[in-house]
Amino acid sequence: MKLDPRVHVSQADLEAQLKLLLDTRDEMNRVYDTVNQIEDVRMQLSGLKRRLPENASAKSIVGAADDLEKKLVAVRDDLINLDITANEDSLAYPPQLDAKLAYLAMDAGTADSAPTEAEFKEFDKLKRQNGELLAKWDDLQRRDLAAFQKLAAEGSLSTVLVPPAGRAAEETLAAH
Repeated sequence: MKLDPRVHVSQADLEAQLKLLLDTRDEMNRVYDTVNQIEDVRMQLSGLKRRLPENASAKSIVGAADDLEKKLVAVRDDLINLDITANEDSLAYPPQLDAKLAYLAMDAGTADSAPTEAEFKEFDKLKRQNGELLAKWDDLQRRDLAAFQKLAAEGSLSTVLVPPAGRAAEETLAAH
């Protein structure tokens, strides 16, 4: 593949652009892997609640499942806005981290040139935000999900598990 002869850009600039685009893709993959895990856990919670008998002992588990669901949705909604299903939706709903990373990739990839200082700064900011949100997800798994699993086990119910990262996005997001 050859560059357009009218474009004068160094190999180092093109490599910097490619690295930023690959790093942005990697952050987006981390976002989508987490969203898929969260949605899988939510589906398991929903199935578990449907199987519970309607009695007083099940009420505490249902309440705990509802509380856990709210926490899961709060983390998910900072990562992705599922209300955005078409281009024009981004005018009505605020973009979340996944969309901001996608915008950055589009911006950085529009020309054969090195990324700008502003693009590097934006990437660093978004990567830091992603790290903070994924740390919240990790904490939610360690504390809230673990406590729910213990409660479910005490009630002799099957547990709710987090699927491994990297699951195909269409498996979980197709349900929406």
